[in-house]
Amino acid sequence: ALEALREAMSDGLIRHVGFSSHGPVEIILKAMETGEFESVNVHYYYFNQRNFPVLKRAAELDMGVLIISPTDKGGQLHKSPQYLKELTYPYHPITINHRFLLSHPEITTVTVGASHPDEFAPHIKALENDGPLTEEEQEIIERLDSQYKKLGSTFCTLCHKCLPCPEQINIPEVLRLRNLALAFDMVEFGKYRYKMFENADHWFGGRKAIYCTKCNECLPRCPEELNIPVLLFETHDMLYKEEGKKKWSD
Repeated sequence: ALEALREAMSDGLIRHVGFSSHGPVEIILKAMETGEFESVNVHYYYFNQRNFPVLKRAAELDMGVLIISPTDKGGQLHKSPQYLKELTYPYHPITINHRFLLSHPEITTVTVGASHPDEFAPHIKALENDGPLTEEEQEIIERLDSQYKKLGSTFCTLCHKCLPCPEQINIPEVLRLRNLALAFDMVEFGKYRYKMFENADHWFGGRKAIYCTKCNECLPRCPEELNIPVLLFETHDMLYKEEGKKKWSD
């Protein structure tokens, strides 16, 4: 495939080559180090900052960074719960998420996924400033950060040290959805993402939490000493909905 791209570039059919990935940070970084690409498209948002090392390395390599689906995959912010709207007041959650992204000098492009004209307003509002966060915006981010205190000793820091799971449960992602549901009332977003497990393996890997066998292999690896099996079953009970199977595309 790369040979075909090089040939197309030499023929003048294309000028630049980038790549998009839903893979682990390590895989994305490895692809970047090949020197074959000029840009990378990744998932990175306020509510999912796992790919921050990708942003940093892209800047070092002078690569463009395009953020995929910041509104939908970034939290279904076009359907934000009332509690989240109150936390980001006087701005819409979409606006704050965009401002969070645009304040990163490493990011060159943020996509807009508006489904109808009424949804453009909070996106456009974010364009009033593309520099560092204002004092007011920083206070809102700090207010959001503080919500995780609600989880107390059950807060997952998403270090990923619990992996691999012998049952192929995506433990960090399950617990990330739990974090968001309990801290920000993002239960519907959690249900939306949770049902993708086993239905979108090509880009959203892992099995549902119900497959935990309580083998406890993850427990000694968790620096927070979380009772992971208990949290997995709790999250499944909160987010699982019986629905017809659907294949997902990004």
